[in-house]
Amino acid sequence: MSPYFINFVPEGFSSYSGLNPLVVALQGKTVAFGARWKSIQRQSWTVGNWIRQWGIRHYGCTWNSLLPYVDEYFFLQKLPSAETIYPVHFLWGEFGAPKQVRPYHRKGARVVVSVHCSARRWNSVWLRPDGFAQADQVVLMSESQRPFVSPWVSPERLTVIPHGICTDFFRPLPERPAKEKLVLFLLGNTERDHVRAARIARLLPPERFEWRIRMESHEKTVYEGIPCVRLLPRLTEAEFLREYQTADLLCMPMLDSAANNVLLESMACGTPVMVNRVGGVPEYVAEDGNIVMDDSSSPEEWAARLHHLADHREELERMRPLTRTWAERFDWARVADRYRRMYHHLLERG
Repeated sequence: MSPYFINFVPEGFSSYSGLNPLVVALQGKTVAFGARWKSIQRQSWTVGNWIRQWGIRHYGCTWNSLLPYVDEYFFLQKLPSAETIYPVHFLWGEFGAPKQVRPYHRKGARVVVSVHCSARRWNSVWLRPDGFAQADQVVLMSESQRPFVSPWVSPERLTVIPHGICTDFFRPLPERPAKEKLVLFLLGNTERDHVRAARIARLLPPERFEWRIRMESHEKTVYEGIPCVRLLPRLTEAEFLREYQTADLLCMPMLDSAANNVLLESMACGTPVMVNRVGGVPEYVAEDGNIVMDDSSSPEEWAARLHHLADHREELERMRPLTRTWAERFDWARVADRYRRMYHHLLERG
């Protein structure tokens, strides 16, 4: 059984493996696509935006990147007509999921759609369920997504499989450099609570803390005038890895989360995570080896815990092997086994 993967690849995107790690682990075949409206928009903003809005209305998803009819015809042309059934997996259902599954069935395919969107954004991303709900199997990243999907998808067609991490690439340093300050790291924009992070940062003296933050420029103003914060420029993959490996702690307040690569990448590097208990965080972050704050915790409570850790660095050092061991259960090789079982049950149903 060789699954076909329909993989959305944003412009300028690169990854440490060069290919999606799940595709590599499952030895699948890939059909890649991008957002066609973006290339058209470079020639004409009006035409590109009209095509984008047409796609949103057609597929019912505000994140949709498919060009109606054209992209699905392209996918179908790339798929074989087989006597035996096989899985076709749309890896990023938010950006591309089929409107109808019958054309895929006629070619012997059974349609799987993965959904990464957090519960907080569900109603703004998935405008209506008539697309993803037709899939033969819907894969969620977290149990926190289930309430939004279960009214439309029968239990046998709904699976929760966690996101994975390449633990060979994201790994601890043999020896970490000694530092006077407690070094915190925060990466990304999506579902990050930068307002809360800035309030916490204002309570941390710069002579004891350095909070290194990489984010998009439109939210940087919340950190203006905070002495302990160092905003980082665009980083290479090697630089990202080094930040994870040398930080004392990933400190990342969240608004919500289904699956979050940064949490997994940090833990795989042996760097403990400090995050709030929201969405799927409890499924991904073990409290033994990390710090999971109540979502209602005040900035003062976060700062007090950070001051304690600055005074007791040995606690973080004790956590490092624990959080690495925990992250290893999310290695793509292990996660891929769960996908194999899911495909097997799907094809058994016919």
